[in-house]
Amino acid sequence: MDKTPKTAIRGMMLYVLALLVLGVLAGAAYTIYGYPADPSERPAAETIPQKAPAPQ
Repeated sequence: MDKTPKTAIRGMMLYVLALLVLGVLAGAAYTIYGYPADPSERPAAETIPQKAPAPQ
């Protein structure tokens, strides 16, 4: 079997590195912007009106 071309290996390494970098950036963005700026702000789940239980 022939050797794998070095360009293919470099391409795969670059692809994996790019995915890692994007994952780190996405995690950092979520950490910074993923929470409400005001801690007193109510979570969205609390603002949804709940259905009354069905009468028995």
